[in-house]
Amino acid sequence: MQSNTPNNPEFDTDEPPSKSALKRVHKALQELGDELMKLSSSQLERIPLREDVRDVVKAGRDLRKGARSRQVRHLGNRLTQVDEAPIRAALDSLRGPSALDTARLHRAERWRERLLEPGDEAIHDLVVQFPLVDRQQLRALVRAAREELDKQMLTRRFRELLRFVRALEEVAD
Repeated sequence: MQSNTPNNPEFDTDEPPSKSALKRVHKALQELGDELMKLSSSQLERIPLREDVRDVVKAGRDLRKGARSRQVRHLGNRLTQVDEAPIRAALDSLRGPSALDTARLHRAERWRERLLEPGDEAIHDLVVQFPLVDRQQLRALVRAAREELDKQMLTRRFRELLRFVRALEEVAD
């Protein structure tokens, strides 16, 4: 195991890695290879892989159970020669929103809820936190969303206000 062993905390000692530790690392690489084989062609193109590894993944897709498991083991061996961190990061981005994106969405929702409350304290707080905000546009969106809220029709303006606040959050990060 070349590039994967130094990244693993099990191998930080001066002693050679145990056979069990090597097996765990290799099993994790096989599972990574199996995940790669399950991706569609367009998803696979977004993963940073060497051409030889990409060819092994493509070859293993249509194999039957026994041959596929041999191909997964072969792919695991190939993955020991590459850095797996960029591959895992690309897979994580394909799986869905990150924890950071989810937290940013929740913050924007909390801002929207505060902005819809009566009074201008939340507007002032938002302007203090994001000084480059277009105050007129913000006030217009808040006013329109409050009107929708009063009519119990949370639709277009309600969503626009959230998009506006999310954009502010993204620019600030």
